[in-house]
Amino acid sequence: MEKGEGKLNKQTFNIIGWILLLVMGVSWIVFGYSSWYLLLLPLSYISFSISDGSIKKLGKLSISQATLILFALAVSVGIVFGLIQLANYVINEKLHLTGVIKTVSQIIAIIISLYPVKLTFGSIVYKIYGDSNANKT
Repeated sequence: MEKGEGKLNKQTFNIIGWILLLVMGVSWIVFGYSSWYLLLLPLSYISFSISDGSIKKLGKLSISQATLILFALAVSVGIVFGLIQLANYVINEKLHLTGVIKTVSQIIAIIISLYPVKLTFGSIVYKIYGDSNANKT
């Protein structure tokens, strides 16, 4: 593969990732939350991972490291889903919000619920990548 082709592929996957995120954001604003966003977000993440070359590092992980990452991902998705459902319950049943305030509150709640998972899942992944890089030297 020529050097220019690799750069083109990276740019293509980067554009695909941004398009997926844009489609998800616009459709969320227009139509509201839908469960198929749980598919679009990982697809955009995989696209960005291919774009920056970090997907190649996954092939170098051991079985136990890959299992730990998958387990952490499953727990993270469960935590996010639980926090989003809790926020939805509070917004709809306890606060009885409607209209623009409800939409803005839901968006803020989802963004806030992603941060604990981002920190925990990210730290596990970075630790595993750090350990795998340390074992190579």
